[in-house]
Amino acid sequence: MKNVIHLIPYDGIGGVETAARTMAELEQSEVDFQVSYIFNQPLVGPYGFNPLPFFKAARQIIIRQPDILIVSLWRSCIVAFFVKLFCPRIRFVLFLHFPEDVHFFDRLLTRLMAKFAHQIWADSEATLSRRLSGLPSTNGKVISFVTHRIAAYRKKKVKPVFIFWGRIHSQKKLERALDIFANIHSVYPESHFIVIGPDGGELTRMREVAHRIKITDAVMFAGAMNFSEIKSLAKNASFYLQTSELEGMAMSVVEAMQLGLVPVVTPVGEIGNYCKHRKNSLLVTSDQAVVDDILELLNNPRMYNQLRRKAIATWAAKPLYAESVVNACLEIYSKSKDGKQIRNA
Repeated sequence: MKNVIHLIPYDGIGGVETAARTMAELEQSEVDFQVSYIFNQPLVGPYGFNPLPFFKAARQIIIRQPDILIVSLWRSCIVAFFVKLFCPRIRFVLFLHFPEDVHFFDRLLTRLMAKFAHQIWADSEATLSRRLSGLPSTNGKVISFVTHRIAAYRKKKVKPVFIFWGRIHSQKKLERALDIFANIHSVYPESHFIVIGPDGGELTRMREVAHRIKITDAVMFAGAMNFSEIKSLAKNASFYLQTSELEGMAMSVVEAMQLGLVPVVTPVGEIGNYCKHRKNSLLVTSDQAVVDDILELLNNPRMYNQLRRKAIATWAAKPLYAESVVNACLEIYSKSKDGKQIRNA
């Protein structure tokens, strides 16, 4: 069997970690896949650079001697550099999950890692093209981020019920979503908006925004939930509302579409490639225009259900994340059958 380790800074609820955990469900005999973490728990607050966890993670990988080491997020690149010093035969894969550099260290370490990675994976074409622009060669591959086959809810009456799940973080621009919802609420006083996810630094401010625009009683901040709990609440919703400023693949949007919710989303990252306005979704370019579009769907159940069916169909034939990862790993092996290491530069 081919031994593969996917190195991630820590286990969490983000798309990177959620997708990686689905590999444990994989039933095949060609790849022995393990997920490894640098830290035992999520980092909270300012984190001074303590090299010990990085050395420990590198030592464990060197002892295990994987055939392929996949690294996600900039801290994992630090470990990969140590590993390469002692195990140059290991094939390295850089896995990108966001279309923008988060900060200087992210940009620097990602580009250094790209120099010696055998292959570069990304969650979307948008991430691949934007993060690696300017590099002489990229040897890139997009990995499917459909983590599960999700059964859609049965056909139901369209209602002014909205839902969102993800971190309550400035990147999500939730204030814009609240403003859009407030316009719907002024027409449909019975409408409500369910906001699910952990506080990423914006929860207090979003509660204040909801109070200021007088929709406190119509908005429920439900906190972090597992996907089973999310599905239970989403069953009563008709729209998935997300107005992010930056995204990669946006797993929550993919999940919502599979469930049969009509996404109301900003066309950022890869979203603009799979969400088509008034075909399988509503795209937020103008707030007033999308409010008018939502009101039209609420008054036209037939049109709503057309969009709903097409949203579900968008992902029906797409490969799963686990399948995509295994196939990409086997491709690396097939290119290296003669024992030569394949580099991207």
